[in-house]
Amino acid sequence: MRASSGLKGRSAAGPDEGGGEEREGYMSRWDRSPDADGKALHRAIKAFKVHLAKEERESVKGVGGVGIVKDIKESMLEEVDFRKEAANIQAFQGYIDAMGFDRQAKAPFVYQHCSTKRVLTMERLYGVPLTDLDSIRSLVPDPELTLVTALNVWFGSLISCESFHADVHAGNLWLLRDGRIGFIDFGIVGRISPKTWAAMEVFLASFATEDYDAMASALSEMGATGNDINIDEFAKDLRKIFSSIQDLDTEIIVATARGPDATAVSANVVLDERQMNALFLDLVRVSESYGLKFPREFALLMKQLLYFDRYTRLLAPSMNMLRDERINISTNRQPRRTDRFQ
Repeated sequence: MRASSGLKGRSAAGPDEGGGEEREGYMSRWDRSPDADGKALHRAIKAFKVHLAKEERESVKGVGGVGIVKDIKESMLEEVDFRKEAANIQAFQGYIDAMGFDRQAKAPFVYQHCSTKRVLTMERLYGVPLTDLDSIRSLVPDPELTLVTALNVWFGSLISCESFHADVHAGNLWLLRDGRIGFIDFGIVGRISPKTWAAMEVFLASFATEDYDAMASALSEMGATGNDINIDEFAKDLRKIFSSIQDLDTEIIVATARGPDATAVSANVVLDERQMNALFLDLVRVSESYGLKFPREFALLMKQLLYFDRYTRLLAPSMNMLRDERINISTNRQPRRTDRFQ
């Protein structure tokens, strides 16, 4: 067996080493100093609060920084409890099996007898990130179909799984050697309520058709606080924000896929993520300037959609992921689990 472990090695997948014999293995994560980690985490959160307060004073008032910090803190504290991550992995694999996606997707198997709150030991998966176009072409004949599969599995989890994967950057979404999609690193997950999803469906439809009036109405419904919203003005501001999506640097992802140096690849991925984060923060600032307060799951959903937008530009540039008939989004076409909200 092949063993690899360490705090930085969060995922169960490693770079496809190529050459040599493929071996089964496992990865183990451990935290050597829980007390030190906890203190460092709280120091980091405190420092971020100070920084965010300064940024708010210099930019838009009422952005909801306290809520943002609270969400970040809760997510980070959950991430350092590996028992929760193990449960997230098993729930997602259970969803894959129940929906008949087991030949299309996979999450790593968790070795429970070797895992604790501070240790997560799981199967190691072998594959390539969805940004590695050349390697994907060597594994499957149709990269676009690979993306369609990834989207259907992920969108289905919004409806039919206890939680959805809320960190689908290129390091966590892989094409495995056997052609399946590998979902790894379940430290950050989201759970969406029926009310939020109903508004989100309208938002997605309006996003696909660039109907900013409908988008403004959907966002107003989702983040309603009792304030009167000028839908026309809000729609104009949304048009400005989402028009900037076309200006995001697609070439960064191409460089990521073809760069021969691993360090350079990582740096390019971070740069692309910064662009997406900036776009999302613009949406939050504008929306909250109208008095809207969005639920946490909306923020998680939006960020994942921006990641998938990047993959679409690379793997299927002519596809509209929100209008393509091969992609199942609507709750009218798939049964929805609601027991966890009752």
